[in-house]
Amino acid sequence: MFKKNNLKQRVRQNEPSLGMWIALTDPAIAEIAGHAGYDFAIIDLEHGMADLKDATNMLRALAPFETTAMVRVPGHDPDFLKRALDIGAQTLMVPMVETADQARAIVSACRYPPLGVRGYAARGVRASGYGIDENYADQAADELFIALQIESVQGVDNAAEIAAVDGVDLIFIGAADLSGNMGLLAQTGRQEVVDQINRCVESVASVGKPLGTIPRPDRSGIELIEDGFIVLTGGVDVGFLRDAALEDVRIFNNR
Repeated sequence: MFKKNNLKQRVRQNEPSLGMWIALTDPAIAEIAGHAGYDFAIIDLEHGMADLKDATNMLRALAPFETTAMVRVPGHDPDFLKRALDIGAQTLMVPMVETADQARAIVSACRYPPLGVRGYAARGVRASGYGIDENYADQAADELFIALQIESVQGVDNAAEIAAVDGVDLIFIGAADLSGNMGLLAQTGRQEVVDQINRCVESVASVGKPLGTIPRPDRSGIELIEDGFIVLTGGVDVGFLRDAALEDVRIFNNR
């Protein structure tokens, strides 16, 4: 019953992986991501419209596919982390991590004792097949994949220490929020921002942890792979729908 974490395996094998952002709430979007062949799909509970019930339905929709469901949580709240794991998420993205202490607290909240402090209700949650998988609690940490976002100068300053925390599987550089933190909102191509990104890359690489990010105006996905990134995100459902709708109207109006 216990499902292998395909993204975790791909990262371990140093295979570049592409993901799609899901900001809307319909599980059909997750199904489309699976049918399309994305390596992972980010169910965005930070900026997206979904709640945990929506996320649960998207996990169900992705279950038949090789596409890994990555749930981006709103913040560091250990109770929310616990609930995201209880509904069956194996891969979490946590935003705005700035210190190694924060990283350790996040990892601890995601692991059962004695490895951490995650509250125990394994006999009654979806993640264990509602208690049918009696070995869930013993195996949960094996398939857990935690991606921490570095999105501030303080985070960059502490990147090596954050990445070195046991249980942190990936550092994901959030270039947009990093630029905003520097007073250069949405100017991810500015040299000052690029310099901070490169500094973060060097720090994370120094402790041997893999990196993820989003394409930027100055760096395509292919170029980012050449830069050492292994996990990349493509488009977001809102953008796909918006751009297709605008093009549809443009073609009609220019008939």
